Amino acid sequence: MMRIRLLLPVLLLASLSAFAEPWALVDTGAQTLTVFSTSGVALLTVDHVALGSGGVSDVHYRGDNTTPRGHYRIRAIRKSHRFVTFYELDYPLTAQAEQAFRDGRLSAATRDLIVAQNDASQRAVQRSILGGWIGIHGVGLGNLDIHRSFNWTDGCVALDNDALAAFGEWADVGMRIEIR
Repeated sequence: MMRIRLLLPVLLLASLSAFAEPWALVDTGAQTLTVFSTSGVALLTVDHVALGSGGVSDVHYRGDNTTPRGHYRIRAIRKSHRFVTFYELDYPLTAQAEQAFRDGRLSAATRDLIVAQNDASQRAVQRSILGGWIGIHGVGLGNLDIHRSFNWTDGCVALDNDALAAFGEWADVGMRIEIR
C-alpha cells in the first residue's frame, strides 16, 4: 500500500513563513520523495516512488532509461492525458552537458547551445543525445501493482496519483528538486 505522510502536527507548530519556498528531495536509494520547508521541516513524504528502469546516473542519455541525479527546478507544470500532471524539470543542466561533451558523447555546438539556453533561463534542447522531458508525474491509468513493484519510467520520477495530488499542493514553477 502506498504511504503518504502529511505531517500536520508539525505544520501547526511551525510558522507559515517557514513554508514560503518548499523544496523536494527524491531519495533514489529509499525511493521516497519528501517535501521540506525552507527550515528543513518535512511537510510530506511519499514512499514507493518509481524511477527509471535503467537505474540512476549522473547524466541521462536518450534511451538509457536512467533517472539523472542533480539539483533541478520545476520549469513547467502541465496536465497530462497519460500521467495526470507532468512537473517538467530543467534537465539537462549545464554540468550534464559539459560532462557529456568531456565523455565525447555531445558535440561542442550542442553543448554550447544547452549552456546558452540554460544561461538565458530557457528550456534546453530536449532532443539531443542527453534526451529530455525529465520530470515528476503520476501513474495515470497505469497498473499500481507494477508501479509499486518495479522502476518502470523512461527516466522520470513517478508517484501514484494520490501522492501526485498531495505533491501538487506544494509544487510550483521554480520549486527546487534534488534527485540523489
